[in-house]
Amino acid sequence: MNLIFDVDDTMYDLMWPFQKAFEKVLADKTDVSCEVLFCRSRVFSDIVLEKEKEGEIRSEDAFYQRMKMTCEDVGCAITREESAEFEREYRYYQTRIELFDFMKEILEVCREKKIPIALLTNGNRKNQGRKLKVLHLEQWFEEDRMFISGEIGHHKPDVRAFLKIQEQLELQAEETWYIGDSYENDVVGAYKAGWHTIWLNHRNRECPDMSSLADIELKSGSELLKLIQSWTSEQEI
Repeated sequence: MNLIFDVDDTMYDLMWPFQKAFEKVLADKTDVSCEVLFCRSRVFSDIVLEKEKEGEIRSEDAFYQRMKMTCEDVGCAITREESAEFEREYRYYQTRIELFDFMKEILEVCREKKIPIALLTNGNRKNQGRKLKVLHLEQWFEEDRMFISGEIGHHKPDVRAFLKIQEQLELQAEETWYIGDSYENDVVGAYKAGWHTIWLNHRNRECPDMSSLADIELKSGSELLKLIQSWTSEQEI
């Protein structure tokens, strides 16, 4: 069994730095809740990431375009100056993120039981690489088993991102599980690669498909921890 992990909102609370920035910059300017804005921002983050990759949006404009599209979508507005302030606050609190407690326990179980692990996260090396260091993921993951889509050249849910990892790590698809919070990026992408999937749907999002492609859907990190512990116990029998 191989376990491959998403990072953002799977290994740590992605909404926490967003919420801190929201409270400082936008809370008194809109009636829209932080959680609604955050969920919509994740959709537009993927759209902007793809446009940035194709050269349609400059890297220095990416965050503003993401926030502009997000705010317009929920019926509010944000100036470039407000966006810049929001980004400063957001980046500041990103330097203080911490792994979910349940994720620390899972990674320790994997280390103890010698379960092969890796990670795949969307984004560029500058921003995502910073997060990996802040989270001290080098404690559990070898450098050549931490994959960032900007370096691979393909972003989730592009199946080529998953197949690149499969090839480089010499994985067997039927023995590989991908764990992530995003149905569209994580579940769909890994499914197309022939991997098994665990949808960590801890924000209770509705499945966009009539029938979910996920092998397993969990609503909390504690459920994920119990599952991994049960799997490792079965391997010992």
